[in-house]
Amino acid sequence: MRTAIRGLVYAYAAYLAITFLILLPALNFLPPWLAKEYWGRDLTAELVLFNPFTLALEIRKGALAEPDGSRFLDFDRAEVNLSLATLTQPGLALDTLALEELYLHLQRNADGSFNISDLLASPPEAEEEPPTDTGSGELPALAIGALRLSAERIEVSDHQHPDGYNTHLDGLQLAVTDLSTVAEAGQPYRLQARGEGGGQLQWQGDLSIASASSAGSLELDDIDLRPVWRFAEPWLAFELDSSRLNLSLQYSASWQDTLDYTVTDGNIELIDTRISPRDGERLPDTGVALATLRLADISVDGSQQMLGLGRMTADGLNLRGWSEGGQVSLAELFAMPAAEDESETATDSPWRLQLGLFELRNSEVAWRSEFTEPGLLTVRPLTAELRDLHWPTRGASPLTLSLQINQLASLDVEGSVDPGAGNAELDFALEGLPLAWFGPNLPSILRAEISSGEARSSGRITLAEFQPATVAVDGAVADFAVVLQGAEDALTRWDNLHWKGLAVAMQERSINLAELHLEGYEGRLHIQEDGSINVQRLLEEEAGAAEEDAPGAGAEAEAEAEVTAEAEPEAGAGEQAPWQFSVPAIFIADSALDFQDKSLPIQFRTVIGGLDGTITNLNSDPTEALEVDLKGSVDGYAPVTLTGTASPLQSPPALDLDLNFRGLDMSRLTPYSATYAGYAIERGTLNAQLGYGLENNRLQGDNRIVIEQLKLGEQVASDKALDLPLRLGIALLTDSKGVIDLAVPVSGDVNNPKFSLGSVIAGAFVNLLTKAITSPFSLLASLVGSSEDLQTVDFAAGGSELDSHSQTKLRDLASAMQQRPALRLVISGRIDPETDRARLQEQLLQETLLEQGLTTEDISQRSEAWKSAIAERYAALDTGTAQDPEQSAPSLLQQARILRDQWPVPDSALQALASERAASSERFLVNEGAIDPERVVVAAVDTQAEANTFSGVELAVDT
Repeated sequence: MRTAIRGLVYAYAAYLAITFLILLPALNFLPPWLAKEYWGRDLTAELVLFNPFTLALEIRKGALAEPDGSRFLDFDRAEVNLSLATLTQPGLALDTLALEELYLHLQRNADGSFNISDLLASPPEAEEEPPTDTGSGELPALAIGALRLSAERIEVSDHQHPDGYNTHLDGLQLAVTDLSTVAEAGQPYRLQARGEGGGQLQWQGDLSIASASSAGSLELDDIDLRPVWRFAEPWLAFELDSSRLNLSLQYSASWQDTLDYTVTDGNIELIDTRISPRDGERLPDTGVALATLRLADISVDGSQQMLGLGRMTADGLNLRGWSEGGQVSLAELFAMPAAEDESETATDSPWRLQLGLFELRNSEVAWRSEFTEPGLLTVRPLTAELRDLHWPTRGASPLTLSLQINQLASLDVEGSVDPGAGNAELDFALEGLPLAWFGPNLPSILRAEISSGEARSSGRITLAEFQPATVAVDGAVADFAVVLQGAEDALTRWDNLHWKGLAVAMQERSINLAELHLEGYEGRLHIQEDGSINVQRLLEEEAGAAEEDAPGAGAEAEAEAEVTAEAEPEAGAGEQAPWQFSVPAIFIADSALDFQDKSLPIQFRTVIGGLDGTITNLNSDPTEALEVDLKGSVDGYAPVTLTGTASPLQSPPALDLDLNFRGLDMSRLTPYSATYAGYAIERGTLNAQLGYGLENNRLQGDNRIVIEQLKLGEQVASDKALDLPLRLGIALLTDSKGVIDLAVPVSGDVNNPKFSLGSVIAGAFVNLLTKAITSPFSLLASLVGSSEDLQTVDFAAGGSELDSHSQTKLRDLASAMQQRPALRLVISGRIDPETDRARLQEQLLQETLLEQGLTTEDISQRSEAWKSAIAERYAALDTGTAQDPEQSAPSLLQQARILRDQWPVPDSALQALASERAASSERFLVNEGAIDPERVVVAAVDTQAEANTFSGVELAVDT
């Protein structure tokens, strides 16, 4: 017994001697030598202690440097305490394994290697040895009663990063109790650390290495995300000004055969996230701010590949951005570098997502755009909800959206959307949208701007495969006005335009509108001083400038047209059916057309107001005609109607329209009469029945114009006035009741490039007036149904008595004059110098013969007494020429003619004859025709006038 005890004492003494004399020196000097030998590093320690009684190894102030001597790893204290249980159980048992106040610097070098690569490499001798069989691959038995790790700082550097990257963790604390590779039961652990920007990491739970399982909780509290962003900074266009993360979750995991894990009660919160562009000068007024983003009730099932989110809430989202040209600031802010291998395509993920509720609250968007005026639109408040979202989708998810723009316009959307199939059914309501905002979208060639207008609409939109399928909308545009640039008055405006039952079917390519109501419309058609129309000014100046700026545009357009023409046969094969549209009824109420003509010396302006009526059956079927029925008044008193049909889509187009005016005050037309007729209009009333038809591109007009009590005023100087005696023309056309009743047919070929409806109508009126003035007696004859020429009345040669035929003509003329009370007749006596002079000479000869005692019967019967008297007078006649003895004497008839021709008849006798003829006609017209004597005037006789070519009177009309 003593021997055994003595042996144990000697053995224990030897153990202590070896420990103090060999092991402790070896532990202090051998590791530094090995570190220098194999790794080229300096390994130092203030003190290495081994307690032979507790089997505890302790290292104080240990440090391992980089090969260049820089700081790599150091710690305040390390302890390994071998448990005596190792003697009674298989494997290794440690009471304590601890490392305190650790500092560790992990680094990736510029060449991609790590600063620990040399520590992980096997010694040369080990590399030469073939690998040995490790047996079953089970973990060796190990038990640690208390595992503790505390780190002052763990620093990570990446020199391969473009900008160089560095971050660290502080205050790392790891504690595991009764860690075992054999025990099935899980053992508690706890890990905590602080991030670079503050915040706390806490990870705790149970860990079982033997059963390859763990369960516990993870919490991140107030973690600054800027260090994470700093790593990605070179590849991002934005800066993360601030963002802090809170996270909490419960988890369980096992990795015995396959990795299975679950997460429950997960919550993630991002707080005060603010993003701004790195280049503020290139992307000004751009950024994202988010007060909070919360993901609540997160669950993950790795085996089922299922991710569940109970609620996702974005609160206080603030987006700022703009678009200009093709640049969109937010898109550039979040632009990502292109993938190196773009040929790789993403495969369908087997993971499934379920989101119970997404909320967007208290949010706003400030967007500056070149397409709106004002350029800055502020969407505030902005709220949205999306419920029951599944991916892959299992059906539609309810959606709501509500927003307000610039505190004026509002939009509310409610419906459901299937993001997988791209299908949706959305009800929307838009209120108070100012149309003037969209003025910059008008083509630059239009010299006009939207000065006012507010739109509202409500309806339903359906989507199919992310494309609009159907649209059903009711809506209105109120207080709308478009003005020319630089003008004060609106070119066109209306109080209210509203529609019902607008239905658009994209697949069927059809548009149907049940009703369209236009109220308080005011259109302005103004002719400027230079003769241009305000509508022309919309385009002509800009269009002309565009043509001048692009001298080669014509050739390019021609070439493009040729290419298009060549491509048409191929394109036609795949053409879709044309769009079909139908508008059964358009209702117009309380509308007006303002017409002004500044091109006249006296400006003209009138308003066709009070327009009410309908336009029906407007549709895309070219065989059906639309019907027009409109009623209004000119300047509030003269009724006007427009009725008929039109087929604008027929080829060629066709129309049959009637435009009627009643009771139009013609004095308001003075600007036109003064300009083109040279007279003002003192009074008069106009009624017009205008009918126009268009068929086969041929315009045919059947117009009836009735003017009552027209009276011209003073004459006005105008270089555009027609050279026509207007007063005479009016007198010719005005009947006894003061009415001008005209039928004015018009016609023209609309294919003629020079065709103008206005010129056709004006030409017809001028022709009618010219014909009346140049052929007044034809007009007068037509009034009494006579085919005679009432302008002249024939008399017997030398006579001034009216025969029955002449009296009939004068009666017809008198009857026609009764129908034209404004006309006066001017009667001019006419003579035929030869026949009338010969007849007067004959009458003087007869009077002399009667004075000699002959009777009228002697003269008419040429009795012997007449023959004797003629012969006697002829013999006494001194002709002044010698008689040829051989020449026979003239016959008695020749002697009578010679005697007649020798009788003197002065011009005064012829003048008296002409005057008597005029007086005879005047007396008949006054006495028999009952014409007011003041309306019949006898003109002075001029026997030398060229008009003296017949025996009678010539009449003219005057006023």
